Amino acid sequence: MSMTDEERTAIVAYRLERAQTTLSDAKKLIELEMYSTAANRLYYAFYYAASSLLISKGLSAHTHSGLQTMIHFQFVKNGSLTTEDGALMRRLFTLRQESDYDDFFDVDANDIIPLLEPTTILIQKIKNLTELP
Repeated sequence: MSMTDEERTAIVAYRLERAQTTLSDAKKLIELEMYSTAANRLYYAFYYAASSLLISKGLSAHTHSGLQTMIHFQFVKNGSLTTEDGALMRRLFTLRQESDYDDFFDVDANDIIPLLEPTTILIQKIKNLTELP
């Protein structure tokens, strides 16, 4: 799909805003000790930011795995994001998958709380890479 620069900028800004809102939701869910739902929201906060980054560069992905692959090859491989950022991206995805789909898998505070600050930092890095104010 071809889009104008104005449309691209609007979509990127919207997705970055949605990433921040979803991150805020994750923090509130952690405070309420709703860790499995927080894992979902924390992953999606990353997802919205990462998809905004791809769009800002004229790229797209059609699946969650495709998004991770594109972020890895376009931004981790060239050093724009660190290998630790790539590992965090995979951890968020795995935790979300397990908490959403695996029977008898419960996320606890030890699983999710340590991911909150690094995810917040990663989202800010991604925002900086989009080159939006």
